[in-house]
Amino acid sequence: MQPKIDSSQLFAFKENQDLFQEQLNRSLLRLFVKLTGLHLHILWHRPLDLARLCEMPVLCPRARQRTGSDGQRPECCETCLQRRWKPDLFQAKRDRRFVGLCGFTNFCARLLVDEFCHITLVLQATVATCSLSRAEGRKPISTADFRHAVELARVILHYLESTADARMAKSELKDVLCRLTDAETEATYIRKELRHRLPCLPNPTLRPTSDSRAKMHVDAVLDYVHQHFHRPMSLGEAASAMKLNAAYLYTLFTRTTGMAFHQFLQEVRLSKAKELLRDPRNRISEVALAVGYASPDVFRRAFKAREGHSPEAWRVGQ
Repeated sequence: MQPKIDSSQLFAFKENQDLFQEQLNRSLLRLFVKLTGLHLHILWHRPLDLARLCEMPVLCPRARQRTGSDGQRPECCETCLQRRWKPDLFQAKRDRRFVGLCGFTNFCARLLVDEFCHITLVLQATVATCSLSRAEGRKPISTADFRHAVELARVILHYLESTADARMAKSELKDVLCRLTDAETEATYIRKELRHRLPCLPNPTLRPTSDSRAKMHVDAVLDYVHQHFHRPMSLGEAASAMKLNAAYLYTLFTRTTGMAFHQFLQEVRLSKAKELLRDPRNRISEVALAVGYASPDVFRRAFKAREGHSPEAWRVGQ
């Protein structure tokens, strides 16, 4: 039975693969050839490829080259696939070196991020110790040269993993900082409200304000949010723009609208996000940035908490 993959995992998988494709550019691959004399082959996976390996096997570059015009592979490649490639990809180790039945020395290494395999890096060469080197008519390389190429491939693999980890850490850090800022701001406003609140009067440090004037201030805040929701903001920023006391404006806004400023801001952002999500051409990451979220991950969590579904699932249901 195939494992169930939700839309948020698929989105994260696609984001990582886009990142890896950007890093594994032609310049890097050409440099690898220049340094080692070997080509670094990249086999791209889909999220379920490892689970469906019996149905959709990963073929080595050598087997792909030998596939005939009728699409059939030689029997020896099928045998090598069963004895070498499939078992190796299921190994707990992330890389393995072995000699295929055709005489080529192979090195394959998997890139695992979030329990998914994104790519398999492959090196193939006729090493001097292989008995079929001369028969194949290929110039063999020394064992030491192949070992150096393997070490370089491992360095590239480690670089890709570190890049993915840095992206995830940056996204999580932004999320934590945003939540911390919101919590600190709200706690400050609440403390000031409790300290200065009087039974029937507004903040005693300010002049009494009529109902019409209070409504005017709240309307100004609502307009400010609708104009600037696409970028980071706080009630303190709005109060500064209106030349008002932030604690007083927080109390006034909460009493008038029935919700805290950060709740209203999120409602506006998610409402705008829904409008953009109805257009299938808009990517989730683009929508998240367009409505003011620090990262797609923060946006997905806020959207799911509000709607009960991820943005991807919500879009499909429209």
